[in-house]
Amino acid sequence: MPARKGPSTVALVLVACAVALAADAAPAEAGRHKVRAGQTLAAIAARYECSLTALRRANRLRGDRIIVGQVLTVPACAKRVAGRAARSHDASPPRRPQAPEPRRATPPPRGRAATRAAAVAPPPKGESVGKPWKGTLRGGLRLPQGKGYLIRRPLRSWGTPEMVATVRDVLRAVRADHRELHTLAIGDLSQRGGGRITEHRSHQSGRDIDVGFYYRVVPPGYPSTFAVGTADNLDLGATWDLLRGFARTADDANGVSAIFLDYDVQGLLYEWAKGKGVDERYLDRLFQYPDGTAGTGLVRHEPHHADHLHVRFRCPLGDAGCE
Repeated sequence: MPARKGPSTVALVLVACAVALAADAAPAEAGRHKVRAGQTLAAIAARYECSLTALRRANRLRGDRIIVGQVLTVPACAKRVAGRAARSHDASPPRRPQAPEPRRATPPPRGRAATRAAAVAPPPKGESVGKPWKGTLRGGLRLPQGKGYLIRRPLRSWGTPEMVATVRDVLRAVRADHRELHTLAIGDLSQRGGGRITEHRSHQSGRDIDVGFYYRVVPPGYPSTFAVGTADNLDLGATWDLLRGFARTADDANGVSAIFLDYDVQGLLYEWAKGKGVDERYLDRLFQYPDGTAGTGLVRHEPHHADHLHVRFRCPLGDAGCE
């Protein structure tokens, strides 16, 4: 019996060409990130300039719990283009899918090669050291200027990666629900490296941020300066959503631990939300109002806080020196 002939050289070449063309036409695989010891979901989101919401959705996560060795899918929002300096730091997500980037002369790595390339630069791990009123900040991230908000003093715009990622998430969400908002004032976080700064007793360890209010009519000088909130000038709906955006992270491991706000302004927001049908039991847990300044709640009275929210975050997971 004659020996069976294998595929001809020409056939093998044609098959190889077809496979190569198919691979070249296929879209690039989503990025992957392998979780290392000490990393948090918020820090990974900040590293890839992606929102926590998008990262959770891509990995079907309900919370922020991840484990060492877990491989996360990094969604399309994390992909970079050459020349990072050319990328804008828009605080709002695009309203529609972006057009695909033009093909570069050299095809980008795919599959395992892309995974190895992404693993070369690990996500930054900032470290909050000590207490908010007696501490420092190591390897923090700077909150970038973005659409819809103004950082009043950029030299004081440093915080932990977890806090910076959450702040950007909250601001995006509020603007998505209120399309006609004016520019929001962002006050001090910490200086690079943390430590004492003027006008504050706290803001030393990268876990505090001052955030202005939203108004029906923009007050004179705002957002370069804060403005006292009153029943006559506050946009209570947008300001409620801003406060609620921070408050809903209180159950997260790296979420908010306290919000400092003048008692009378608490009352304005409490009564507005109650009138809109928000569960009164929830409001009683959230605010000190109406039980007096000695009452309990996530939102606590602090003098000189009638013109902004002072939001404080918990110690990030893995920061052994944080108090």
